[in-house]
Amino acid sequence: MSTVELRKVTKTGPNDALLLDEISLTIAEGQSLAIVGPPDAGKSLLLRILVGLDDLSDGEMLIDDSLVNAVGPRDRDFAMVFQDFEVYPHLDVFDNMAFSVKLRKGYKKSELADRIVEVADLLGLGERLDAKPVDLSESERQRVALGRVLVRDATAYLFDDPFSTLDDRARSHVRSMTSQWQRTLGRTSVYVTNDISEALSLGDKVAVLHQGFVHQCASPRDLYDHPVNMFVASFVGSPPMNLIPAHVRGGSLELPFTTLPLNDEMRDRIGDQDLVIVGIRPEDCTNAASRDPESLKGTISFSTKVDEVEWRGSSQYAYLDFDLDEETEGELQEIEEHIEFDLFQSHLVASIGPENQLKAGGFIRLAIDPAKVHLFDATSGENLTLRDDN
Repeated sequence: MSTVELRKVTKTGPNDALLLDEISLTIAEGQSLAIVGPPDAGKSLLLRILVGLDDLSDGEMLIDDSLVNAVGPRDRDFAMVFQDFEVYPHLDVFDNMAFSVKLRKGYKKSELADRIVEVADLLGLGERLDAKPVDLSESERQRVALGRVLVRDATAYLFDDPFSTLDDRARSHVRSMTSQWQRTLGRTSVYVTNDISEALSLGDKVAVLHQGFVHQCASPRDLYDHPVNMFVASFVGSPPMNLIPAHVRGGSLELPFTTLPLNDEMRDRIGDQDLVIVGIRPEDCTNAASRDPESLKGTISFSTKVDEVEWRGSSQYAYLDFDLDEETEGELQEIEEHIEFDLFQSHLVASIGPENQLKAGGFIRLAIDPAKVHLFDATSGENLTLRDDN
């Protein structure tokens, strides 16, 4: 396996449109990196540059400290599952999975056969090795394309949304088995997906890509706990983080439904801004009625009407509407247009345990730990609550 590094990789398109903007990433030997972002963020283009099918406009790509900008795809020796996967219609499942290995010299037929059987069992294709693609479902054909890559020995492995056609149950199983296989063999792997939950489960590190640049690359836990800006905060998590506009009023922040006191440090970080954005994760909102009084000391608590309840079995989502003035709504719209992503809602979502009996039209008293609250600069999107060591 190898270490793969991108240094300030830039890609321009027609009319010098900036498609990728100074992307710097390091995938250490044996590490898995998940690249996630909305559609058209540049994820698949970045993979094509890695594998050598697209040239970069500026910057450097290295494999084990060797510059490979001018090295073609074959000599980079990356194995890749394409989003628009193909299988060879005249070959059965076994020969489809063996095809890419047979193109290379030095393989042992018995070892290859054993590996194909092992990978086929892993992907639920063990009983289909003699079948032709015409007799397979689309899900099975995608697993064949995936298996063709998994049986190879390569410099690194690139997966462009490799589970997209699988149903939910098969997707979870195949994803888990693929990740386990790659980690057991210590393979350097890069996964691309639109699904943040999938990215968090696949990557030792996750790079959040949007508007052609990486907003943050960190471990799944760090992305969740310490998002660097509003976009990452909203994109990482399900349901997404509540982003609530708040106006600075002396030593406090005035939210649509409560007031949040500010310490001196946060007051200094906010500076002379009038509007900031408060970030609260739904799972950090608890029902105060189900907690003992001692545990509520120091929390932010307030009562509000429940407008809608969405039952999820292991939890329930309470939707709590609030009103905004026209000027604030206009400012939020400008932020969304700049970031090109829907960040704001006119309600707070609280994830509440199933033991609580909630009904639309009723009231709930919420409690929030102030240490779990994030503050974002409304202009730059920067997370003001991050410390220098995060």
